[in-house]
Amino acid sequence: RRDRGLCSASTGLSAHKRLGTFFYVFSNYTLTKMLSPKFLRKLDNLRIVARKMFHGRMKGERRSPKRGASVEFADYRNYQIGDDFRHVDWNIYARLDKLFLKLFMEEENLNVSILLDVSGSMNFGEPSKLQYAKSIVDSLGYISLINFDILSVYAFSNDIVSKLTSLRGKGQVFKLFDFVDKLEVDGHTDMERSFKRYAMSVVQPGVAVVVSDFLDPQGYEAGLKQLRYHRFETHIIHILSEVEINPDINGELSLADAETGVVKEITVTDRVMAGYQQRLKSFCESLRNFCLSQGMIYSQVSTNTPIEEFVLKNLRCADVIG
Repeated sequence: RRDRGLCSASTGLSAHKRLGTFFYVFSNYTLTKMLSPKFLRKLDNLRIVARKMFHGRMKGERRSPKRGASVEFADYRNYQIGDDFRHVDWNIYARLDKLFLKLFMEEENLNVSILLDVSGSMNFGEPSKLQYAKSIVDSLGYISLINFDILSVYAFSNDIVSKLTSLRGKGQVFKLFDFVDKLEVDGHTDMERSFKRYAMSVVQPGVAVVVSDFLDPQGYEAGLKQLRYHRFETHIIHILSEVEINPDINGELSLADAETGVVKEITVTDRVMAGYQQRLKSFCESLRNFCLSQGMIYSQVSTNTPIEEFVLKNLRCADVIG
């Protein structure tokens, strides 16, 4: 079996080739805390799922219904004047005295973009939502690279604040990990501006994965509609801190908004807590229903969920990877 991923020890950068299999010998390199070489090996036979078919510019490992002269036979059609005689099936011609052209599945790359929220509200909880989100980005990015998709990662808050584009192949894995590891929280959230800027900069549509808590004061709808308008197949990963889901607070408190700094004095009672829980539930249901109405896949996760469980179970069940 051809091993497409990282195959060895706990840390490192240099690689050598032996018997067609790549072994990575790690030295002075630390993987994301939540990931491990053992977990990465479990990702080696997975790929990002694309329900639509997109035509990439370079040949890769993904089949497209675009018919061409490639590796895998797909179908026949009647010969038409101007068709290439090299693709005529002469065995059928000998039997039926008719010209039929052989059609093949063409192998093409998938463009995968991961949009990571690095706004102030993501720096909340333990582990923080951003730390957990980074592990998701590393996992999906790794899967994309070992399948020779064209991977780009965009960090956004009130705009695109950092990006790493056009990575391809497993040799780019550590470049991805290093970029993601260095990202820090930055500013408030403006999804409409960020996603419009992103969508207008991308030439080839593909799969867009948004990893965020979706706490945008202006709302998430206009931003996500930008992705649909520009014909991206969109996967939504909604991250919640366990502290947000089950806050252990009571009494007189001063609460400060993580992005605006606005302070609000409140008295937390059972009634207030019940109202909060209902509003959180309504917010999550509204986001889920909006995504479904836009043809987007929605997945929700708590930072309390083991990353391996979320990726290998939840994202596979949601058909984000397969």
